[in-house]
Parts: sequence; structure tokens; C-alpha cells
Amino acid sequence: MRELAFTILLTLMATLTLSTRFFDRRVASGANLFTGDSAAFVQLKQRSLTLPVIRAGDRCPVSQGSHESVPREPYIFCAGCLWFGRGPVYFAWSFRVNHAEDAMFSLDSVPRANLAYRAKTPWVSKPDYEGPILIRGRRLDGKDMLRFSIGGPKSVEDVKLNAPSRADSTHWSFWPSSMYVPGPGCYGVQVDTLRGTDIVIFSAAPGN
Repeated sequence: MRELAFTILLTLMATLTLSTRFFDRRVASGANLFTGDSAAFVQLKQRSLTLPVIRAGDRCPVSQGSHESVPREPYIFCAGCLWFGRGPVYFAWSFRVNHAEDAMFSLDSVPRANLAYRAKTPWVSKPDYEGPILIRGRRLDGKDMLRFSIGGPKSVEDVKLNAPSRADSTHWSFWPSSMYVPGPGCYGVQVDTLRGTDIVIFSAAPGN
């Protein structure tokens, strides 16, 4: 009887050890491994926002997008959309309906949530980039901050992503998200990576 109990105990211990190792490997392969206080994000957070200030009534210096920046792969939502950024990180607005290549949008078709317009905003990074991504933004002709949500209803003022190492050199990292735009105005999004800082400026127009 004691030998049977001892055998069962050893089996349980071995199963627990294997399960723990599997869980560790699964977590380590995730796309959001870094925590907000990790050294990688502390380094990026030390960079101040370098977004310009636009006086009320001045022209918004909107960025230009491209349909060719991101490949049209089925695992990338909105792959055929207009993508913004210089890389290695790009994003798009799925609600955008006009056909010009500049970042000017109408909020007419964007649903409201939490006292703001909640726009679906997919993010991607190139396969050859591995490391932290910090996303922040604010209104340039006012005091409102942009907010974002990824993987849940809670919105934050800064998004922290981790682009994992890729065994497949052609597979892009992808994250679905929402951007909360307070209202019409001129806005800037700053994307910080280990390769530098990228800024995208867009104009949100009131709905009809």
C-alpha cells in the first residue's frame, strides 16, 4: 500500500513539473511579455512626447499613409487598409472610408463609448523587429489625451507591446486594438521602439 501511494506521489510531482515547464514556455512566447516596469519600457518611457503644438484654427499637418506598407495576409485584420508610420510599427483605422492617402477622417461612422469615439485600430510590426513598443498620443490643438485598449474594455494612455522573436522571417506581429478619440481635432500618435521614435498626425472631422 505504501509503495502504491509513493508511486502515485511521484507521478503527481512529475506531472506538475512538466505542466509548470510548459506554462513557462507558453508565457515566454507571448506577444505581451514585458511589464510596465521592465527595463525595456523604462528606457522607452524616458523619452518625452515630442508631438508638435498646433494653435486652434491652424492647419493640421496630417501624415500620409500607404496601402503597400503591410502585406495583405489573412491573419492581419484590415490588411488592405491604409497604414500609417515609417516602421517597424504601423497602424490603421478600420473606420476610414475616404480614398485619399492622408490621415483625415470623419467620425460619422465611429461608435461612441466612455465619452469618446471608439475606433478599431489594428497594429503590426515587421518580422525583423524584436522588442518593446510604447504607444502614446494626445490632441495637438487642445489638452485631451488619446486613450487605447488592447485585449479588454479598460483604456490606458500608453500601450506597451512586445514584438516577439520570429522563427518565420515573413510573419508579422499583429495586435487588434481600439483608439478612443475625444472628438474632432488634430491629434498626434508617438510610437517608440528600440529603433527610434515615429510620429503620425491625423485630423478627426465631425460627423455629418
